[in-house]
Order: sequence, then structure tokens, then C-alpha cells
Amino acid sequence: MSRENDKIFDVRSLEAFQAAMSCGSMTGAARQLGIGQPTVTRLVKDLEADVGFQLFHRNGPRISPTDRGLRFYEEVHRLISGLRQIRDHADAIREDRLPAIDIAATPAMAGGLIGPALEALGADLPDYVNLQTMNAEYVVRALRNRTADLGIAAFPMEHLGLARHVICESRLVAVVASDTPLARAHHDRPLPLSVFANTRLITVGNAFRIRHAIDVALGEQGIAPARELSTNSSLNAIMVARSGLGAAIVDPVTAFGIPVDGVTILPLETPVPYFWGLLSEANRVFAPSQMRFVGAFRTACRDTIPDCTFHDPLDASLLKRIEQMLRT
Repeated sequence: MSRENDKIFDVRSLEAFQAAMSCGSMTGAARQLGIGQPTVTRLVKDLEADVGFQLFHRNGPRISPTDRGLRFYEEVHRLISGLRQIRDHADAIREDRLPAIDIAATPAMAGGLIGPALEALGADLPDYVNLQTMNAEYVVRALRNRTADLGIAAFPMEHLGLARHVICESRLVAVVASDTPLARAHHDRPLPLSVFANTRLITVGNAFRIRHAIDVALGEQGIAPARELSTNSSLNAIMVARSGLGAAIVDPVTAFGIPVDGVTILPLETPVPYFWGLLSEANRVFAPSQMRFVGAFRTACRDTIPDCTFHDPLDASLLKRIEQMLRT
């Protein structure tokens, strides 16, 4: 099936598709949009004809997305979000308000630093702030697609075509339940990696990010953890450690930025560096009020992370050194 390359999709069809994906049924989508179910069905079928592939598997009233439908949904969600952002910006211009800020951030950065950064804006906090959480690769994509004004993520990340506003460094930390022997024994001294020879290691499993740095540090000391629990979230790791099932090694933004009762944060005897930054698309033009978020973010990092160090974001060789350090 073919279509004209310059075909413009009907926004109503895209909204119907997004609603059907969100609700899991045409009937639910109709309720959400306030239109009839036959109209939703027709709009989705029209969209399938336009794109040239099936978006849903249909079994009576039940629908489930096809693989292509799932991939297409990511693009539709991005587009609809962008249209809503345009509307918000237009409202701000018409009403002479501070322009909205659209932020893309990883979950750790959003949970640990966005609240304090927005608070630090004071009177410069706009009426509308849009915060979307996603993994680092999608943060970069959102900046390049201009669906976000600013992005916050940990390094390493692909930074070609992006402007760096803030680059921070700290160290990974250990988190243990406060009522455990480990917490009592190390309340005034760093935790050696050797404890993981007999203690369950709880950490994030992405081999290309902090897990790689942890594995390198353990390998250099010949330590092979006997037991492990791997997850995709530092906060998950902290909550498991809180149950007394082992010791977590996590990023400092989550550990210090999202306080959890019943745990003790311990420095590691072997420093494992952790870098993160605030970036934007290189040619993005910001209103003065939006650029004040840069200073507010620095304030949040300084006040939240005890040993936060700031690097010169204009140092062209800095990110190469960071990547070499983290991927050695």
C-alpha cells in the first residue's frame, strides 16, 4: 500500500489513535474524547489507510497494538505533546505570562533535582511547567526534536548538536537499612567494596551506565559478588536495601534527592565517579526567564548533593574524558 510522501495526517485521527492506545478500546477512547465509538473506529481506520499498515489487532471489541502500531505510537505521542506545548506557549504570549518550560529528564534527575530547581526559580517560576521522564537516549531525542527545551540526564550520552549548560560530578554511594550491622559498623567510615563478597549487591542493571563502572571497580579488586539483585531503577534498589536484603550501590541524585526513611547513605571507600548535566538543542533560543532555570538547577545540585563538583560546560575535551573514565 502506498501514499503520497507529502500527505498530512489528520490530527483528529492521531488523537483517536492515541486515545485508543491509552484506553485499550475504541469505546474507552470514545468516552475520553467525548465522541461516538463509530467515529473513533472510522478515524483509526482512516489513519491506517494513510500510514499504510495495521495499527491494531482486532478480536471483536478487543484491540491490541501491532508491533508497527507500538512504534508509531511513540511518534504520535511526541507530536501530540508538541502540539499541546505550542498551545501553552501561545497562551503565555497572548496573556503576557512567563513562557512555559518543557523539561525532559531521566527518572532519577526528575525525582531528585527538578523540585528543588523549580523552587529555586522563585518569582521566575512560570505558570506552566511540562516535565516528562524518559531514559537518557530519549532525553537526547526530545532535545533534538525540540519537544523539550531542556534535558537532564547522566553521562555518558550522545551529545552531538547539543549545548551544555551545567555539568556536575559526584560519586556513587552505598545505601543500607539503618538497623543492619553494616550501617552500625560503617556509620563513621566509608564502606569497602570487599563487603560484597558476602553481602548481596543491589544495583541498576544497565551495563552501559553505572553498572559498568561498578563492575570495573569490583573487578579491579578481584571481588565477585556472591549474590545480586538487578533492577532498572535506583529507587527500586534503595527500597530493596531498606528491607535488609543487602547493600545498594546507586547514584547520589536518587540517594540524596529522594529521601527514604529507614536507610543510611554511606560513601564508598573506592570512589566511583558519576556525572550528569543540563543540556539543550544547540541552536535553541531561550527567553531570559527560561535561562534562569540554569542557575536554579546549579543551586539545586549544590544544595542537594553534598560533594557536588561543577565542571566548565564549555570545555570541549571534558565529555571525552568523562566517557573514557566511565568506559575504561
